[in-house]
Amino acid sequence: MTDKIRLGLILPSVNVYMEPEFNRILPEQFTVHATRVLLTKTTPEVLVKMEEQLEMAATLIASVRPAAVCYACTSGSFIKGMEWDQGIIKKIEEICGCPAVTTSSAMVRALRAVGIKRVGVATPYIDAINVEEKKFLEANGFTVTAIAGLQITDPDYLHERTVDEAYQLARSVLTEDTDGVFISCTDFPGLAAVERLERDTGKPAVSSNTASLWALLQLLGYREPMLGLGRLLRECL
Repeated sequence: MTDKIRLGLILPSVNVYMEPEFNRILPEQFTVHATRVLLTKTTPEVLVKMEEQLEMAATLIASVRPAAVCYACTSGSFIKGMEWDQGIIKKIEEICGCPAVTTSSAMVRALRAVGIKRVGVATPYIDAINVEEKKFLEANGFTVTAIAGLQITDPDYLHERTVDEAYQLARSVLTEDTDGVFISCTDFPGLAAVERLERDTGKPAVSSNTASLWALLQLLGYREPMLGLGRLLRECL
């Protein structure tokens, strides 16, 4: 175990997708280690409050000596804009002594890597959160051609959503003038829909979890293609 490369995740407490997905698809030289911050429902107020737990969460994950850490909540890292997002990264790096990324900063880098400038965005969020995601993307130079959310705040209801629902939602935001699609939320089955979306539409698709994984591997200089997970992990490592 000592020769393994440890990836650290700071997850919303309700997240049931990211750890199983990462453990399933990561090359064997990596291990995944997570700690959590309490999230009871996905509203702007609760997302902002979640950040109050960041210092303790970073201190906890630092104790496993990770090689890199991701604050693995898309909405929780874009909810108050670019300065908020960068502040989260800075705090984690100071406490953990290693490179860090948020899912929102990973999203930005990943969309650029696959050549998406005009993006359709599919989310499980309510409109108040979608407004902030659109603002965040536009502040980073993207054009949001369409954004659609499922209006979900309850994590139990969110966990009942299927891969096909994520796929169909993503298809709904792909217009003729859209370069590609982003499926937002680390606690949503977007990763499993990415490859099918690209095959069926011919346009790149990125999810919160493919972006987060790609960004962590980029931080560590990993360059081996990963197949079956979309263009980002196949061609951009």
